[in-house]
Amino acid sequence: MTYAPHPLLTALAQTRDDETFARLLRDGGRALLRDPVGIGPVALAALGETGDLAQAAARLLATALDEARMAEENDLPEGSALLSTLAAAVAAHEAKTPLSAAQRLALARAFASAGLVPPPFARLTADSVTDHLPDGAVMPDLGEILDPILRDAGDSPGQAHAALSELLAGLPPELAAMLVSMTVDRPGAVEARLGLYWLLDPQADIRLAAATALVSRTNLPPDLAALLPTLRKWMPDDPARAAVDAVIRRQMRAGTQPSALAVKVHRAAASLPDGVGAQSLIAAVQIGSRRAVAMAMLKQGHGVKDAFLIPCGSATEQKTLLARVLDEIDSIDLPPAALAAILAWGLGEGLALGRPPAPGMVDMAEVWGAEALSPKPFGTADVLAALGPTPGPADDSALIAASATWADRFSHLDSWFEDTGPLREALARARTDAGREAAVWKHLATRREAWARTIAASAAVLQAGQDPIWPSFAAVARALIGDRTLKRIPILHDIVAMTLEAWAAGEGAAPEEAPDGGETLLAEAGLGDAFLDGYLTALCIAPVAPAPEVWLGTLLGRIEFPGEGSINRVMAALSARVDRIEETAPDPVATAAHLSPLSPDGLQDWCAGFHALVTVAPRAFPARSLGPDDKRLLRTLSQVAEGRTDPTLAAVLPAWISQRHARRK
Repeated sequence: MTYAPHPLLTALAQTRDDETFARLLRDGGRALLRDPVGIGPVALAALGETGDLAQAAARLLATALDEARMAEENDLPEGSALLSTLAAAVAAHEAKTPLSAAQRLALARAFASAGLVPPPFARLTADSVTDHLPDGAVMPDLGEILDPILRDAGDSPGQAHAALSELLAGLPPELAAMLVSMTVDRPGAVEARLGLYWLLDPQADIRLAAATALVSRTNLPPDLAALLPTLRKWMPDDPARAAVDAVIRRQMRAGTQPSALAVKVHRAAASLPDGVGAQSLIAAVQIGSRRAVAMAMLKQGHGVKDAFLIPCGSATEQKTLLARVLDEIDSIDLPPAALAAILAWGLGEGLALGRPPAPGMVDMAEVWGAEALSPKPFGTADVLAALGPTPGPADDSALIAASATWADRFSHLDSWFEDTGPLREALARARTDAGREAAVWKHLATRREAWARTIAASAAVLQAGQDPIWPSFAAVARALIGDRTLKRIPILHDIVAMTLEAWAAGEGAAPEEAPDGGETLLAEAGLGDAFLDGYLTALCIAPVAPAPEVWLGTLLGRIEFPGEGSINRVMAALSARVDRIEETAPDPVATAAHLSPLSPDGLQDWCAGFHALVTVAPRAFPARSLGPDDKRLLRTLSQVAEGRTDPTLAAVLPAWISQRHARRK
């Protein structure tokens, strides 16, 4: 099966601006989730040996997989659809050309970086790896693997852990466990910290390998050993935890004491949970002389999904980074102890589910301490009990009625809507607005506890932030775990309305409703008709056709792709223009009829577009293919593009376009 390159790859490969690259990456990942047919070409392009296109494809693949993971976690069908489409594309490719070991590992890294367990096609098999066999075969030198990773990570062991975890994801389980054991057994302090990270790995065999290696170490740094009792509380009751108990007992007998580093939390903040129960925690911390910004994400049904420290070289750098993070997240300032209490609830949820927290919690343990991070019961009733009695009258009716104002006060609540596969099916079956609204209310009846937990967690944040509206949130949470009729809770009416709006904007809005969307997006990006016609005329008459990643990337990199089908509409609009130019270019009369209505400013824009293509694709107009008249006219086009007037240009341009079109390769 042969695939054409995904159009967005060309833009990514050519983009050098970090902000534009990040936007295109985000938009591309979401577009692939909505329309996964392009994931095969992206994955296969990512398997290229070198080059900007292969690197862009690898980044886009990982981003799309991350979107698929979140979709699966939120019970949306797009996630499994993208993953199955990718599996089918790889299977079709392997039917003709088996993947090499390096290509399998590249795919494994993409899955692992997205938080997904690599599927069989992205992992090496025992047959393909002989170095791990116990029959005398020699293991590769661990230093050759580990030393470059540790060197690149510098003073951030978390980066080394992330890089090694991506490598391990593609290895057979027995080899992955062996490499973990050999790494942790090395004498360095960084290797010991990696062992602590791996104690929180989702894979039981990795946890056990790390724990047994820590048992065999005789030089475990006291500061790291002091963290083990805290980490033990977060681990499932399995052989790995039993091995950690042995390490703790040994350290207690040795009587070694950790260094007493002063820890300060300069500022702490948290967001309210969003519609899927995800919540961000942020803090500016100082451990001894080291400064960092600590970040964590909790998610209902998972516990602590992510946690990490971002090192800062100075107080100024820390303040700048914190301000940038808080500018992107709607958050509320909290006392540090309140932030630790929220983390403890997340740890309790993960422990109850048998899910260890994110490995970065090792670093968080140094900040918050063992007592503050003891897992706590996480149910709605537990959170409400921690809040204490609600001030005001015993009847919660007035407080519940006040929930009608929440959406006006907190912009973050625009994410409070439902979007699941079963709900989409129910909405699609309904034939009237009333039927769709009834379907959402019916669905909400199955989600009382989930929304109660989200709203109780919001109350905890608001209480800690001393916002007087918190009792209203607590009262609604109590009503949801009680027997109050859902339609007597105003905020649920907002949730129903936002759910219907989100469905109408997605599943309910067919791309055919906006046939001119591609032209609109081009215009919004500043790519007017005259500019585009000049640009695409240069493309159509170039002596040597430029590669798509050269000419297309320049255009797509300027466009904000807002939603489903937008990339396809832009490509359709560009194709229609190219087809029209190809039809008129051979005929000077038809070309003149198209150019003659242009005003002087319009002709300047046309020349600017033509000159832009010549600039980005200079090899398309090689000097050896151009005569004196060609070179003279190209200079004139450039001058007019810069604002100079030439009254003869409009007269000679149509014939020249026709001649160049006939001579192209």
